[in-house]
Amino acid sequence: MVQLTDLHIGSLPHHEDDYKTFDLIDKAFDNLDADLVMITGDLIWSEGVPNADKVFTELLERINKHEVPVAITYGNHDSEDEFVRSDMRKMESILEHLVEKKNSFIVEDRESYTVEIYDEKGEDIKHVLYVIDSGASAPLPVGIYEWVHPEQVNWFRKVSQNYKQPHGQKTDLIFMHIPLPEYWQASQNILSGECNETNDTISAPYINTGLFAAAYMNGQVEAVFCGHDHDNNFVGEHHGIKLVYGQVSGYQCYGDFERGARIIRLTANGMETKTVVERKF
Repeated sequence: MVQLTDLHIGSLPHHEDDYKTFDLIDKAFDNLDADLVMITGDLIWSEGVPNADKVFTELLERINKHEVPVAITYGNHDSEDEFVRSDMRKMESILEHLVEKKNSFIVEDRESYTVEIYDEKGEDIKHVLYVIDSGASAPLPVGIYEWVHPEQVNWFRKVSQNYKQPHGQKTDLIFMHIPLPEYWQASQNILSGECNETNDTISAPYINTGLFAAAYMNGQVEAVFCGHDHDNNFVGEHHGIKLVYGQVSGYQCYGDFERGARIIRLTANGMETKTVVERKF
């Protein structure tokens, strides 16, 4: 799998940095040998952007050039004005290779769903990907960013029980945009990568609704992947679950890291992950 995050495609006409991002997207699809491309939010800028729907449509049409399955969740910048998430989900129909969504659940216009990965024979589910829309701005005067909705946590508990395997191995992954509060603890136990944000080191919500606890008690989640903080790209660990940032992919946004992607490989021996910068695609 290839994780792209924080593309931040801007208004029309496009800035030169948008065209650099389009080139990165093309190279990622063409050169990284992906079986699935997962885009974890902030696909576009929408605040104050005229015709944000046209910007999003053009991005989807560019992705559509590639015959690789793609999964999407949204970030805090995707629907800041009149263009809302339900509009974006309807427009996903443009994608010819949109992944099949299972167990779709929508609360307050935020969709959670699963992606099932089968064995080589296509008979047994080997891995489950939980894709959870982490929202945008905090709905109450507590912190800056939204927290996972309690009903999304209940959804995870219920759905993950249906996927429970007898072997007790950690085989499943969660993808979202805004990091969980537990990324604070993971930043103190970094296995690889860097934590270079200079404001809040971790831009997580200040309210913890228990998704990490639910994942821990489920016992099958190996890692959580997010975006959002462009100057973080680390793999940390907390209570045996890896908490991971993608590599910022978009050029028209802040951040000192080279733009790139995160590679995620699922094998019989577990998960392997690393970042790769565009010049090495």
